[in-house]
Amino acid sequence: MLLEYSEITGYNYHGKLTYKVKVKKMMFKRLIQLPIGKHSIFLFGPRQTGKTTLIQSILSDGSPHFSVNLLEIETYIKYSRDPALFRQEIEYWLKKHAKGVVFVDEIQKFPLLLDQIHLLIETYKGRLTFIMTGSSARKMKRAQVNLLAGRAWSFNLFPLTYPEIGDVFQLKNVLRYGALPIIFMMEGKDRVRTLKAYTDTYLKEEILAETIVRNIPAFSRFLELAADQSGMSVNYNNFARETGVASKTIREYYQVLEDTLIAFSLQPYLKSARKRVVSHPIYYLFDLGVINALCRRLEAEPVRGTNLYGRLFEHFIILEIYRLNRYSEKDWPMFYWRTSQGAEVDIVLETRREILGVEIKSKGQIRPSDLRGLYSFLGDYKGSRGICITTSDRPYEVNGIECLPWQEFFRKFFP
Repeated sequence: MLLEYSEITGYNYHGKLTYKVKVKKMMFKRLIQLPIGKHSIFLFGPRQTGKTTLIQSILSDGSPHFSVNLLEIETYIKYSRDPALFRQEIEYWLKKHAKGVVFVDEIQKFPLLLDQIHLLIETYKGRLTFIMTGSSARKMKRAQVNLLAGRAWSFNLFPLTYPEIGDVFQLKNVLRYGALPIIFMMEGKDRVRTLKAYTDTYLKEEILAETIVRNIPAFSRFLELAADQSGMSVNYNNFARETGVASKTIREYYQVLEDTLIAFSLQPYLKSARKRVVSHPIYYLFDLGVINALCRRLEAEPVRGTNLYGRLFEHFIILEIYRLNRYSEKDWPMFYWRTSQGAEVDIVLETRREILGVEIKSKGQIRPSDLRGLYSFLGDYKGSRGICITTSDRPYEVNGIECLPWQEFFRKFFP
């Protein structure tokens, strides 16, 4: 960790200053493995997850690279007037190098450059690879632009995971403020101010700017409800009544959140006993700090033993599983399981070897009554395995169910 401080400012779309804080610079070793220099890639992720910082740190080794930032208004205007100029500049630069990497930051701002990138990849095979970052591919897909037809692999970057945070990790802080990298560089009230600014400017302006949403108040209300219901079964009709829009529109709003990587969904596990299983998806917003900001509960630390603490801990574990599953490229399918009689299991993982039912409890001492849903699941799916993730400091068993400290669970399944 460096002790040097720098000033970070944030502005909304109208040029109004929304926050201005001093932050300390910290370096995090990210788990994602990117084939930089070997293959062209897209790197997508919500703002402030560290895409630009990660790529710049990788390219700082001195290898030849050409960088373009489309957030710079002069650069954007220059290429929008003449997209071919982008290719001409790179071809001139390439005359001085046997091979190199081109880094285009915020590619979704001007996706027409992808035609020029396509031409350069085909013309200079083996000499040029591209890194293209952006908040999501939604705008590009909607505009039906050239997405390079497999010539670039896609990766996602998420907020920090537990192993990436390392020595500065504190569970109570992650449950309250989330895991966006910028949060770990701040202290006290600055964290609250930054998260409030993030939800006000990014979520309520940038997402709206990239989607066909006409009813802005309804969408803003939807965002707050989606945060409050994150990790819970969604009733589209109830949401529609709360926001005053059709249930079909609520489904479209959730699709917007998924497309912009602000949320992901878990589908129900329906391999058998279909008639008894609840079939609605469950959505999880991508960061606990953002959820708490939208729900206006950043001011107080979650109290252990309360229902809110339990929900946040469960959400934290599921976010970790989702992120580590993607980074490790295991790509184990993830589901939840819930019956109309009320039996439920938080996560069902289909690993290469087994079906794993995972229950998450924010306490250390687990009793058989805490595992009723897991016993019901194991009864329906013979040969599956059950695990309970806990806050205990040592592992133990309850009637054949492994109860693992949450850190040990991740070391065991995502080493």
